[in-house]
Amino acid sequence: MAPDRDNLSAVQLAKQALREELALAAAARGLSGRIAELLRREPAYRGARQILVSPLPSLQQVRINALLDGKELIVPAPGLKDGFYLLKPYSIPFPQLAHSVSIKGFAKAGQRLSRPEVESLAVSLCITDAVAVDQQGNRLGDGLGFFDLSVAILAALGAISRDAVLVALVDAGQIMAKPLPVACWDVPLDIIISEQQVFRPQHVASPPRPIFWEHLPDRKIRKITPLWWLSGGKKP
Repeated sequence: MAPDRDNLSAVQLAKQALREELALAAAARGLSGRIAELLRREPAYRGARQILVSPLPSLQQVRINALLDGKELIVPAPGLKDGFYLLKPYSIPFPQLAHSVSIKGFAKAGQRLSRPEVESLAVSLCITDAVAVDQQGNRLGDGLGFFDLSVAILAALGAISRDAVLVALVDAGQIMAKPLPVACWDVPLDIIISEQQVFRPQHVASPPRPIFWEHLPDRKIRKITPLWWLSGGKKP
């Protein structure tokens, strides 16, 4: 059943109001190296062979660590226009790592994946940051929706495991006491890591969210390569 459009609009307005309220505080924060180290201790991280990490500057150390730890790093292209890039461990000289995992660098250092190459993936861990999270595992992102869409696309292409673990790295001040507004496409978090704690929200396990085509404008489908693959050249 399609989500109620009036309810969805109300959720979107509530989210935007929260983003505006939290924007200045979020901009002043930076993720500490300790948070990246706490992630490295997690069994889901240690056991993962392929991980998806958002291309956000705040997660640069996570991307560096992934390659140093022998993980295959999957990074969504900016705006998902070019789909996904793969960076392989031990393939980049250490002095070049920081630039190679940056938005300006991974397109040169990595391999842009074709549809068959994406379909051959088996991503078991997805990592992002947040403007805010709540104790139920809901996440407020930047409003562009590219992390949720990346996960949905990988699921549609059979490139992510059904029990993949979703992680957000945040400052402790970004963990809200009250529940956040949630849209139909928002993927719930399995782990929230701050400098002070590793928190595992209690929620019912569910498969990755589908792609909600009815909420994607045609121009966005044409612009984002993996959506164009899946649409067959027209909106499903």
